[in-house]
Amino acid sequence: FDVSKPLPSQPRKLIDFREKVYIAPLTTVGNLPYRRIMKGYGADITCGEMALVQNLLAGQRSEWSLLRRAPEEDVFGVQIAGAYADQMSRCGELLRAQLDVDFVDINLGCPIDVVCSKGAGSALMTRPHRVSEIVEGMASALWHDTPSPYTGKLSFATEPRDPVQLTVKMRTGWLDTRPVAHSVIRRVQAAANKVGGGAYGPVAAVMVHGRSRLQRYTRAADWGYIGERAANAQVDGMPRLPVIGNGDLFNYEEWEAHKAAHVRRQAETAEEERDGQYASTAAEQKSELAEDPEAAAEKKFGIETCAMLARGALIKPWLPTELKERRHWDISAQERFDMLTKFTNFGLEHWGSDEIGVNTTRRFLLEWLSFTHRYIPVALLEAPPQKINQRPPRYRGRSDLESLLASDQAVDWVRISEMLLGPVPEGFKFQPRHKANSYAAADRGPTENG
Repeated sequence: FDVSKPLPSQPRKLIDFREKVYIAPLTTVGNLPYRRIMKGYGADITCGEMALVQNLLAGQRSEWSLLRRAPEEDVFGVQIAGAYADQMSRCGELLRAQLDVDFVDINLGCPIDVVCSKGAGSALMTRPHRVSEIVEGMASALWHDTPSPYTGKLSFATEPRDPVQLTVKMRTGWLDTRPVAHSVIRRVQAAANKVGGGAYGPVAAVMVHGRSRLQRYTRAADWGYIGERAANAQVDGMPRLPVIGNGDLFNYEEWEAHKAAHVRRQAETAEEERDGQYASTAAEQKSELAEDPEAAAEKKFGIETCAMLARGALIKPWLPTELKERRHWDISAQERFDMLTKFTNFGLEHWGSDEIGVNTTRRFLLEWLSFTHRYIPVALLEAPPQKINQRPPRYRGRSDLESLLASDQAVDWVRISEMLLGPVPEGFKFQPRHKANSYAAADRGPTENG
């Protein structure tokens, strides 16, 4: 689309993530047709794929296309990755002026080597001062009409625009043995407070994926760290930022357990406050933080009640329905194939129905099929529910179609694509970008952007 023509101004809403199902930004597979499928299954909030700031500022059409919004996406954000406050702030001004988005997500979690080598993504968690500068600069650009302190320039907008909130997505840290998200969250809180805006200020939420950059997906996400440490690290006397946990959610029972833990922590906080166990003033707590930031008393607020989905929603796109209806859906093979048909139609509508559009739709369909085959039908499980890192055994489905959908062979995924899009070109081969069909520790597949 033409980024030189600002969209008409529309009132923007402040984002309330509580009790919502949020689809995390996902590289490659989190495309617009996929997000339309997720909206159909009950997702409340969606976010576009990660876009690189340098490419956006250079006006690359392919990068700007990642920020497109589907009509169904009533609460929609975009995610950007960059390493420097001036570039991020300038991009924030541009996004506010040109796009109709409800929030902009700062990527502090992408583990991809090519991103981290440039100082962006997870690498920013090793440079906390730079995180503070980026949050302050982008919050100024998106929340106020004043120039960013890091660009000193006026906005791209030709007329006043409504404020846009920020979110910040991070991992626990760079190293498995040294989680730092709790200290980074304090910096985000301080930067947001410096820009101002009250309880519903420029930063709508902080999302923490319970893995380090080096860990990738080799072990389960650390929800204990998220709920006990990261969510409770903020300083009194400043507006508290909602902290949302992320990682491995794959069924409603797991989500209910996380929410129950959240309620428990709130009850513990109320009881301990009545007993006077915490610093009574902001000044006292700041003093404690200065003396020993790691051991300072931290109120047990716990995580917010937002179900943030990533890989689980790629394997089971109907997961939002399961969470909201509190059930395990024994979805039929025909219903799953109908879902793929709908995705194909959305893809041809989005990328075009010519040869290039068909090939593009096929490629993204195949990328998605490299995830969906991992689903095991509920009725075939000996001990439901399925866990996200549970390797599916080979099994025969209740129909030939169900068996085909369960295949982990790329040749069968291509066959499914031919059932939907016709024969592949001569010499066609497919290799998943993310290697999601691998369960080995060597799986380096970067799917979730943080």
